[in-house]
Amino acid sequence: MLIKPLRCQMAVCSFDDAVRLTGLDRGYWNVVSIHGPRERKARLPHARTVHYACFDDTEVEDSSMDRCPRAEDIAAAFRFIDRLSPGPPLAPLMIHCEMGLSRSPALALAWIYGQLPRNDARAARAIDLLLALRPQAAPNRLVLRLGLAQFMSLPEARQLAGRIVENPHLQRNRFRTLPEE
Repeated sequence: MLIKPLRCQMAVCSFDDAVRLTGLDRGYWNVVSIHGPRERKARLPHARTVHYACFDDTEVEDSSMDRCPRAEDIAAAFRFIDRLSPGPPLAPLMIHCEMGLSRSPALALAWIYGQLPRNDARAARAIDLLLALRPQAAPNRLVLRLGLAQFMSLPEARQLAGRIVENPHLQRNRFRTLPEE
């Protein structure tokens, strides 16, 4: 989907959709591929470029867990995106995780927020753009906070992430049940 304010083709999707879309649009997508240590790692031979990020889908920073998201994970993904093209227009960007509901929407939302002009409507605009890309998004609060902290102080990021995840549409998505497989 074309994100007009960013002049960028962007997709936020699941593992299966990433495999399908990169196969259909060979050599087109630059992909941030998020997987957990016990999840399958996407093989995307038809993507233009791929950056792999490995962390669990948790909203709690806990050192006893296998792999919590860390600021370095998010910074590395953003560096990958920044190196794609000097833009605008920006190179086609896909961000995916296993289900495309939590980690990838959070990373995409933080990145979109960072690209928008600074004004009072910035967060609302970023949410609207994310929901246009992924209507069922329920962004991971920790990934979102770490992503926003790339553009502001950590306390400001914590406060903004809290406000964002309380958005009524995002809240409905968070508590919506997934269809049985």
